[in-house]
Amino acid sequence: MLLASFQVPSRRRLSRQVLVVGAMLSVGLAWTVPARAQDTDKTTVAVPAGATVESLFTDFLHYARMGRFSTADAYAKALLAHPELDPVKVMKIANRDKDSLNTLLIIIANSSIGESATRVLDLIQQGEHVGRKQSDRIRENIALLGGNPQQEFFAQQRLIESGEYAVPLMIETLLDKEQQALWPRVIVSLTKLGKGAVRPLVMALRMRNNDVRIHVIRALGEIGYPQAVPYLSRLIVNKDMPGESKQAAGAAISRIEAISGRTISGGAKDQFLGLAEWFYHEDPAVRADPRLREANIWYWDHAEQMLHAVVVSRPIFGQVMAMRCCEEVLHLENDHAPAIALWLAANIRREGRLGMDVESGDPGEVGDPDPTRPSAFPRALYFSQAAGPRYAHMVLARAIKESDTAVALGAIEALRITAGRSSLVGSEDIKQPLVQALRFPDLLVRIRAALALGAALPTAPFADAEFVTPMLAQAVTLSGRSQMIVLDTDQQNRNRVAEILRSSGRAVIADSSYYPAMERARVETQSIAAMLVSTDVGEPGVARVIDQFRAEFQYAKTPVVLLTKPTHDLMAEDLADRFPYVTMVSSDADDTAIEHALMRLQSKTGRATIDDALALSLAKQSVDTLRRLAEDGRTVFDVSVAQPALLAALEATDESLQISAASVLALLSFSSAQHGIAAVALDDGRSTSLRVAAFRSLAESAKGHGNMLEPSQIDALVETAAKDGDLVIRTAASEALGAMNLSNNQASEILRSYYGG
Repeated sequence: MLLASFQVPSRRRLSRQVLVVGAMLSVGLAWTVPARAQDTDKTTVAVPAGATVESLFTDFLHYARMGRFSTADAYAKALLAHPELDPVKVMKIANRDKDSLNTLLIIIANSSIGESATRVLDLIQQGEHVGRKQSDRIRENIALLGGNPQQEFFAQQRLIESGEYAVPLMIETLLDKEQQALWPRVIVSLTKLGKGAVRPLVMALRMRNNDVRIHVIRALGEIGYPQAVPYLSRLIVNKDMPGESKQAAGAAISRIEAISGRTISGGAKDQFLGLAEWFYHEDPAVRADPRLREANIWYWDHAEQMLHAVVVSRPIFGQVMAMRCCEEVLHLENDHAPAIALWLAANIRREGRLGMDVESGDPGEVGDPDPTRPSAFPRALYFSQAAGPRYAHMVLARAIKESDTAVALGAIEALRITAGRSSLVGSEDIKQPLVQALRFPDLLVRIRAALALGAALPTAPFADAEFVTPMLAQAVTLSGRSQMIVLDTDQQNRNRVAEILRSSGRAVIADSSYYPAMERARVETQSIAAMLVSTDVGEPGVARVIDQFRAEFQYAKTPVVLLTKPTHDLMAEDLADRFPYVTMVSSDADDTAIEHALMRLQSKTGRATIDDALALSLAKQSVDTLRRLAEDGRTVFDVSVAQPALLAALEATDESLQISAASVLALLSFSSAQHGIAAVALDDGRSTSLRVAAFRSLAESAKGHGNMLEPSQIDALVETAAKDGDLVIRTAASEALGAMNLSNNQASEILRSYYGG
């Protein structure tokens, strides 16, 4: 079959394949698609009326190979819009042309019609997927196993193509005494199904029929993939399992070790935990087919004694399977701490990939469906907070090690809810992850960690405690506006790219050199959302730029888009392969291409997006935390570090944030803090409610620290308290004035202003 053994090549390999295959095809097949091919076909295209699916597909490939891309695109679009379009039919047509796959890959990578070619390739893959799982087709092939040798051979090949989808019906056949004549050939065919059959086969080990189970065990041994070993080991330790099955399981494990060339140590618990880690990390040995959007989770129906699959979206497949493996561990040892922590982490990641807020415990929030969970399944936060701080710390440690934003946020929220001061910080290793989160390569995680640490009001020093208050201060002035850097020695192109980014509301620092751009960024920005850098950037060179950028922990996952100059394609692809979260576009890419590149990288990083609403919420939480720290006065944190940010917050657009910031400044023994509060209180351009609150904060500042106002501010305060036309303002000002406890008799002046004669 066309895609049966196809592996998607890396970008670097694909580019070089394009050059080699293009050259070969230009000689052998009289056509070529050069890198960055330009369309030489400028004619108006009229697709024949009544064209068939087959003719449209054939003509599409023909014109693409000729380099006539406009014509090819017209045929591709007509094909995709055809009323009789059938993915299975297109797959069969494509299979007749052995070069069709290479043609599509080259077109996707190197022509102006890559989008249409991608949709055609998706259609073929869909046809492969649909065709291989059709039950009628599988039953016919099982029946053909009983035919002559040629029929048996072709039937076996088709069952191999069907892979995991063939297993339920083959097991059904082995459990059906009326089909006993087929059993020997079905048993032989089971051993040839390959890796994809392992997951349904290991679930079939739960069947009651010991004879068939032994055949399944032997098939797993001959297939030879290590992920079957934990399930076989569990049979051996199952006291209710017949001896024959245990013996067969031991032999199968030995056979798997011989085929795979590795010794598999540990008992069933350790093996299941190791398999859970494989699934959690989506190891190539166990991950779902990356070409498909969905994957199967297999279950054994004990009542019906049959296999059935639950289809899930591919992004959550590994996490669901990791949770199942952890559950197997917990059935063998109910208090296995690493399995509990891994289950919690996988559940948070699963929920995040379903598009849900991992920091929320709201049972009413709905994300993408997960049919493996019951409708009343609790939120991930429910499990994390119920497990307690120990496990939340373990989950957070994993998230920090793997730079997983969603898991880190879920763990921190559980710690915030459940952990007291003694549980959050301390010298014990188990308590270090929250402190380490202050260096996490995602701004939101760093802020959440600082909020949690601040709320704990720790009095004993701990490593990196000095990062907490600056992090809270950064959050006070946070905005939802993305900030990006553009580096390009070509000023015209630099300005063009910067304008594309600014047109969507982003703030941009544009420069020809890395070092001055970063100096500006450290002063002007809170966090860099992405860097776009030309491949011909000057000192220290594009590779060194990326290397130095990544060396700063806060930018370890920041997307980098290479603006690739002519002749730099291979260099850019090498860099994209070498560094994570790097992609490339042509230096003259339009706004759509640039936005798509940024979106792809943002999706890969998993970094949280902070919009205006979240930024305001974080700012308010940070100010509230700073207020608690200042009121307590015994913590290891120096609140005065946040004074500049609090003064800046007095100019925020949200009044409640302004009022809160003033209340914190009132607790700081700095003249600049008192001056800032007074400036707001005495500004008649501000709202009455804000001015009243500011006067109260000014009074609180004066009572705690005495009068630190400028003479001009004192005069304005006296004037306001004595003469302002708004009695509410005048009353609030009088409170502040009285708290100043001035040496001169301002009270007499105010009373005399009401003298009636």
